[in-house]
Amino acid sequence: MSEIEKNLLEWSNSRLSVKGGLEVLNIRPLRQEASARKYFRINSKENTYVGVYSPPEVESNEQFIFLANLFKSNGVTVPEVVISDENLGFMLVEDFGDKSYQFSINKSNYHHLYSAAIEEMITIQSCTDHPKLPSLSKEDMSDQMDLFRSWFLSDLLHLEITYEENELINELYTVVLDDLVKQPQVLSHFDFESRNLMVLENGTAGVLDFQDATFGPIFLDPVSLLKDLYFEMNEKEIDGLLTLYLSRAYELGLIEKKKTSEIKKSFDLTGLQRQLRIMGTLSRLYLRDNKPFRLTDLIKTLEFATYNSAKYKELKGFSAFLKNVVSPVLTKTLNKIL
Repeated sequence: MSEIEKNLLEWSNSRLSVKGGLEVLNIRPLRQEASARKYFRINSKENTYVGVYSPPEVESNEQFIFLANLFKSNGVTVPEVVISDENLGFMLVEDFGDKSYQFSINKSNYHHLYSAAIEEMITIQSCTDHPKLPSLSKEDMSDQMDLFRSWFLSDLLHLEITYEENELINELYTVVLDDLVKQPQVLSHFDFESRNLMVLENGTAGVLDFQDATFGPIFLDPVSLLKDLYFEMNEKEIDGLLTLYLSRAYELGLIEKKKTSEIKKSFDLTGLQRQLRIMGTLSRLYLRDNKPFRLTDLIKTLEFATYNSAKYKELKGFSAFLKNVVSPVLTKTLNKIL
């Protein structure tokens, strides 16, 4: 048993005894995450909890607890924080079980599961502003995309890009950012993907890892869900679910009706912003934090970015750069690492 497990177990027992709970019987690690947080399943005779160690020096525990309470009060299906110590970084939260969307979704049930997820997404987007909720600025979104150029192209792939290639990247940033700042700004989970959604017994979708929630472009969460790395859909399937989402968004006045082509372009450009950010973030996760477990996700993310940018005349040059220059180098790099 690690020192963290031992300390979390002792803390859990001391805090539960004060609340009249039964003694914790065992603790075991759960899935590895990209963040510094560590998760454990903690069992007592009467209940199970998810124990969290969230290092206070690098994680905003106060914000996580605030968001948990905010979402719950607004009807979002998030786990209750049962007990917490923000300074120690220990929490016991409600256990949503093991049935994540990532490993449960398939071609026969995806429409049902995604429909439930869209309802949770809409509930999040319907939350009103609050002084403790951050907002994504144009500069923030630009910095996120530029992780692609610094951590992915330069630090991971060691690519020395030409002046012309650099201009293609700059042009893409301009096109993407011009669209994103014009979109309605709503509260977004920011990583609303199958890894962070749970299949619950009552048919709803449980929402996890919401600590980065922020006000931002309305298509941030729809893109996270429908351009998921772990469940591939064709354009017709994506369009069907996007239409389902839009019908609810129109109904609640979250977005004005526009031409389908305009909606799809905003959706795709938001996807490009996310995909570039992910490529940079996963590269940094490996190079800085020594966590290689998500490096293979770079392949699918690059494919998404190549495909989506090829749809638009002004971005075809960037798409060709990804396909002809970046993709071969990524393949060689991953072959050496993995």
